[in-house]
Amino acid sequence: MNRTYDVIVLGAGTMGTATAWALAKRDVRAVVLEQYAHVHSLGSHGGQTRVIRHAYAEGEDYVPVVRRADELWLALEEESGQRLLVRTGGLDLAAPGHGYARAARHSAEAHGVPHEWLDPAEVRRRWPVWRVPDDWDACFNPTTGYLLVDPALRALADAARRRGVVVQEEEPVLAWHATGSGVSVRTGQGTYEADRLVVTTGAWAGDLLAAVGIPLTVLRKTLWWLAVEQADAFLPDRFPVFITESDMGSIYGFPIHGEGGLKLADHYGGEVTTPAAVDRTTCDDEKRAVVPFAQRMLRGITDRVRASTVCLYEMTPDHDFVVDRHPTSPRVVVGAGFSGHGFKFATAIGEHLADLALDADVQPYPRFAFGRFGAGNVTPFRPEPDAEGGRYRTVVAE
Repeated sequence: MNRTYDVIVLGAGTMGTATAWALAKRDVRAVVLEQYAHVHSLGSHGGQTRVIRHAYAEGEDYVPVVRRADELWLALEEESGQRLLVRTGGLDLAAPGHGYARAARHSAEAHGVPHEWLDPAEVRRRWPVWRVPDDWDACFNPTTGYLLVDPALRALADAARRRGVVVQEEEPVLAWHATGSGVSVRTGQGTYEADRLVVTTGAWAGDLLAAVGIPLTVLRKTLWWLAVEQADAFLPDRFPVFITESDMGSIYGFPIHGEGGLKLADHYGGEVTTPAAVDRTTCDDEKRAVVPFAQRMLRGITDRVRASTVCLYEMTPDHDFVVDRHPTSPRVVVGAGFSGHGFKFATAIGEHLADLALDADVQPYPRFAFGRFGAGNVTPFRPEPDAEGGRYRTVVAE
């Protein structure tokens, strides 16, 4: 078996698979090493759907990136012949004293993103299931929608494979090593060699980021699908994606997709955990994070749970991404810490990771760079490999 490539990618989750597609379009000989099956429920992309939005309250710096990602998702739709992105429009809602909707409007105005600043009465008129109070702010963005997670990931992998990228499933990495002349990665199946390494290991990136002085906090998050009284009122052509901010939390939700109920979750909170220790079951008490909000703010919502699941957020200290070359090993590129809002950006981030790996002149986006944490001078990390596998232990040379 050939184990020599131009680029090795660690992790075939959201960002690793998107990077594989970007490398494949450049005719790069690449292999992606994944410790589980390609699409699984153990990381950060479980839950069927993810929001894509352009009036970005987290900061206007994100808007050009998500616009590029949107273009690439549509290109992938065309290439795959599958629908991956559903436009529903999106409501950003905020109670008095909370700035989320105004921040979304600011980003929209800064970049000419289509949007409307709505009176709550107009929200209730357009979408009668809403009970938005008169003193709330409301911003509507017609280009918001949601991505279909599993079809999107499979389309990315299929497109990469068609161009020759190898995706090795069920092959945990034991250690990797970088020198001035190349990189090597050891698994239970053997050693892979390459010129460049891209590390996209999601919630398993804690060791790597800790080695350069960035604490990564993994949060356990629960997602809920609640039964509704009249499903027609919550279908994608009648009910928009929404994100709210109030004393009840940052509750977000989706139209009914497929046979499920109304999907809701709270972006705030979450138990600190690790991928190895996380409790992957939900209990009825936990639905209190979303049921009171749903029954107060929306008509026809029951407390009957149709489904629930657990996913992981890997949080950086500032909740922004880390997408940059390793500060002491420039042959290594890192994409990590996507802090619960990364999926929508995957195609653009994968493209940027490929650019950083292949072109020394490409610079990282300043907002996502290691340097913002003062990580320019770090001590190389040299732990012993984990003999049991399943953890991405790093061995970095100066």
